[in-house]
Amino acid sequence: MSEKNVSELLNIVRAGAGVTLEAHGLTADDVLPVAAAAAKSDVPLRVRGALHWATRDLIHIAEAGKGHVIFE
Repeated sequence: MSEKNVSELLNIVRAGAGVTLEAHGLTADDVLPVAAAAAKSDVPLRVRGALHWATRDLIHIAEAGKGHVIFE
């Protein structure tokens, strides 16, 4: 679903849909607000291909997602 921009992803997640993102072309800063929105909407967020990002970035995303983020 990474063909959508961050604003579109936020709107989709805020509407209550869980999504799977491909990390290619996105940054940790792009994913952070989507993770927070997933937590607030109580939906899952799967992030594929981000395990090469810095550990601190993954931790920040996980914290923002409050248990709703899955890294693949």
